[in-house]
Amino acid sequence: MKTILFINLRSHKVERIQPLIEAKELGYKVVLVTDKNPNLVSNYLDEIIYTDTYNTDQTLEKVLTYAKENKIDGVCTWSDKDVELVSIIAEKLKLPGINPQIVKNARNKYDMRLAFSKVKGISPKFGKVNNEKNLNELVKEIGMPGILKPVGASGSKGIFKIENSENINETYNTLLNATSPTKDKVYSYYPNEYIYEEYLEGNEVSVEGLVQNNKVFIVGITDKDVTNTFSLEYIAIFPSSKNEEIKEEIKEKAKLAIKSLGINNCAFHLEGRVTKKGFKVIECAARPGGGFITSHLIKMSSGHSFIKRILKMSTGEDISEDWPNFEQGEKKACFYSLMAKRDGIFKMSMG
Repeated sequence: MKTILFINLRSHKVERIQPLIEAKELGYKVVLVTDKNPNLVSNYLDEIIYTDTYNTDQTLEKVLTYAKENKIDGVCTWSDKDVELVSIIAEKLKLPGINPQIVKNARNKYDMRLAFSKVKGISPKFGKVNNEKNLNELVKEIGMPGILKPVGASGSKGIFKIENSENINETYNTLLNATSPTKDKVYSYYPNEYIYEEYLEGNEVSVEGLVQNNKVFIVGITDKDVTNTFSLEYIAIFPSSKNEEIKEEIKEKAKLAIKSLGINNCAFHLEGRVTKKGFKVIECAARPGGGFITSHLIKMSSGHSFIKRILKMSTGEDISEDWPNFEQGEKKACFYSLMAKRDGIFKMSMG
């Protein structure tokens, strides 16, 4: 029996439990490293290691202590915050994973942009924000509208769209307050580091896949839409309805973007937009996509499990021999989030 280490789980209970179910279907022993009690999933767990996963040294010490008595075959995570921690654990235990020396390319959005900028035509204009004066200079240089965001957050946290020069300073100060590590620990990784970049007009998509032995495997493209304010995702449809020419362009540029980051032996979730000047990359996470894409949409549409391939890759199994065409399913699968305009209780009538 192989033992796989999960570093935390997704926040939504439905997404949280699916990787555990599929790990059990593969016959794996699942050990969860977590900050808190994983409600509703204990029946699927063999062991739990409680620790402060924001504290890398403490977590690493507990994992290495466990590994002295128990063989660990793989390690993975399902969200951005633990990507760097997973790379360190993988290196220490000699497991498949991203090299800790380059993992920042997939976590620090400024470093990520620097890597992307080596590939012609996939990045918007961008600049690092050091202070209020610097931001005003970047807005003049790059133009408006533009996106101001922290370099180390996830889940659309702290994304501000600047459309006129009158609210630049107010927006910057609001961002500083909203991204304080005292309010959310996710900002403790790269505190007070921000990026301003050219706003991309066009339909948003994400590309799902994984990298094994430096080869990029693409599951498919997901059509998405986000709100104009704060870029909150509210719909995702897999597979994409874009025409074949556009899908081919997206996939080829996604592969170049992934390779520019240098990441390996990990899943990825790359986001971008189809603009009038072609496909442009927004950012890329070195973990599976959320929003029910990985946990439900891909399997519902294709009949094939992306999760099982992620788990096999994490434990060193060659996934190239069993890689299906995920985009040839007979149906599309969709996640749609209702955006409430006021407080209240939502009720559905089945009549």
